[in-house]
Amino acid sequence: MQTPTSPAHTADLPQHVGSVAQLEELLSRPTPPALAGLRQLDGDLVILGVSGKMGPTLARMAVRGLEQLGLPHKVYGVARFSQPAVQAELEAAGGIPVACDLLDRAALARLPTSRHVIFMAGQKFGTTGNQHMTWAINTHLPALVCERYSDAAIVAFSTGNVYPLTPVVEGGAQEHDDPQPVGEYAASCLGRERIFEYYSRTQGLRCAIMRLNYAVELRYGVLVDIAS
Repeated sequence: MQTPTSPAHTADLPQHVGSVAQLEELLSRPTPPALAGLRQLDGDLVILGVSGKMGPTLARMAVRGLEQLGLPHKVYGVARFSQPAVQAELEAAGGIPVACDLLDRAALARLPTSRHVIFMAGQKFGTTGNQHMTWAINTHLPALVCERYSDAAIVAFSTGNVYPLTPVVEGGAQEHDDPQPVGEYAASCLGRERIFEYYSRTQGLRCAIMRLNYAVELRYGVLVDIAS
C-alpha cells in the first residue's frame, strides 16, 4: 500500500500554498490509508470535539473519503461551536454539525448513536486558574463518553505531554517510556488515558489511544513559531 509520504502520493503536491482554501483542500484530501480505514466502517462516524485545530479538517477528509468510496455513511461533528463559522464550514463541507455541551449528560444522551467514534475533546489552553474545568473535561468527560458509547470503537486523541521532559541530546521520549506528566494539564491528560483504559479493561470497550506531539501546519505549530 502506498503511504502518505511515498513519491506516488506526494507527486501532485504543490511547491507553494497560496490560500487557506488551497491548504484545506490539501489537508482534507483522503490518503490511501484513510480510505482503507473508512472502507471498514459499517455505519455513521461521530467526531466529538470537532471544532479544534484538527477536527474540521479531519471531518472534511472523512466526508470526502466516504463520497469517494461511494458509501452512504454520515459524519457527525459534535462541539459547542463557540465560533459559528466553524459550524457553517463543516455543514458546507457535507458534515452534520451537532451543537452540544458534552458535559451535559442529557445532551450527551441525545447525540446520534454510532459504532465509530473519534474523541478529540479536551482542554489545554486556559488551564491556569481554571484547573477544575481542565480536569472535568479531560478526565470526567471521557467516563461519560465511555458509558454513552459503550458499544462503539473509539479512537481517543491524547498528547505526548504525558511523557517526562528529556534532554534534547537524547532525542526525546519514546513510546515505551513510563508516563511522568509535568503540570496539571499533562497530569489530567494521563488521567484521560487511564479512564479509557479502565473502561477497556473492565467493560470491554474497544479503544485506541493516539498520542500526538508537536502540531505542524502552515497556520500554527513549531515551524510557524520558529519562522515568526
